[in-house]
Amino acid sequence: MIAAVILAAAAAVFFFQVKNRTSGTVYAIVEQDSKELMRLPLSEPGEYRISDGDSYNVIEITEGGVRMKEADCPDQICVSRGLIQKSGQSIVCLPHRLVIRLEQLGDQELDAVVE
Repeated sequence: MIAAVILAAAAAVFFFQVKNRTSGTVYAIVEQDSKELMRLPLSEPGEYRISDGDSYNVIEITEGGVRMKEADCPDQICVSRGLIQKSGQSIVCLPHRLVIRLEQLGDQELDAVVE
């Protein structure tokens, strides 16, 4: 009985993960003051410096995701956030009004249709 419950739970988790996979490219969307500055595919590694007056942020894209490599903000929360890898995750540098969010573009299934 216990083995059947564990097997059913494992099957449900596997089905949920497979069902929610989508094909498409994941992009790091960089915004400042609610304006999109750049849209960077995670498939192309590189470093990008964003300067605004005396302040700056350095964004690093690796094969595994994106991170705020360096910033001159006082709290360094954006740098300590580390690497983000999945669509829907974000990094925020509040002092510099900068947001990096991951978004997957491509073939995605509809969750529901509302009339």
